[in-house]
Amino acid sequence: MKGKDEALEKTCFNCSYCITALATEPTEYGICLNDEAFEPFMEELLDDLDYSSCQDLIEQKKFLGDREACPDFEWCDSIEIDDDSPLGRELRRLEKAGKLTAETFENAVIEEQLRKIDWKTVSVDNHVGNLKSADPKKRAEAIRSLGGLAGLGNRAAFETLFDFLRSLPPPTTVEQVHLKRDLLHGLETAEERERVAPFLIDELLRIPSNNTTRQWLSDIFRFLERCPWEEIHEPLERMLEERRFSPKFKDKIQETLFRSRDRFSAMNQSTLE
Repeated sequence: MKGKDEALEKTCFNCSYCITALATEPTEYGICLNDEAFEPFMEELLDDLDYSSCQDLIEQKKFLGDREACPDFEWCDSIEIDDDSPLGRELRRLEKAGKLTAETFENAVIEEQLRKIDWKTVSVDNHVGNLKSADPKKRAEAIRSLGGLAGLGNRAAFETLFDFLRSLPPPTTVEQVHLKRDLLHGLETAEERERVAPFLIDELLRIPSNNTTRQWLSDIFRFLERCPWEEIHEPLERMLEERRFSPKFKDKIQETLFRSRDRFSAMNQSTLE
């Protein structure tokens, strides 16, 4: 099966010169490698999937991939699709269902390209600048992308998020609370999530409980109750002996310990069965 189909249109995304404007997630934007401006960065873009070396240039040059192609358009004729490959089977399914169009073909190809990426080794350098940006939108995009990569086993993404979280001072404003909450949510599905527990327990020790910090403290307890009881029970039990904590706060500690023990006892029982 050839990569070009009669149903396809001459749009930029169907041109051999076009690649997506993001390496780590689907996007409707593309960049043109026929543009001489990208010539110094070809190896990083095509071989290493590292967009960090020309991120500003990409932002400047990106365009909607479904726009009408220019006169330099070339079909992606060199793409051969094995009929027994996941992409080939998906295209056959779409064809039999009468749903094989330019759009569904393009989506299937993008999904196949994403499936082949080794997300554990994808570079995160292009997200670091945005993570520390003063622009909330750029920062939110970086946290979302890094969190997704961390959940896929990318250790560099996990370390980047965790280091940034640890660098922040105790929150004193609602905005600071929201930033910490977003960072913690980005770490929730990472394989190494238990490493965050000691830091969060220290946060409980140094952050006052008030209306501003209430949501942050609630997120900390929710995160800890999903950590192994063996990892959290000793420091939390020591906190129960301290007089400075209110009865309500100690009740929350007890509840967290109970839920952690109950959760992991059930998981261990399920494993034995």
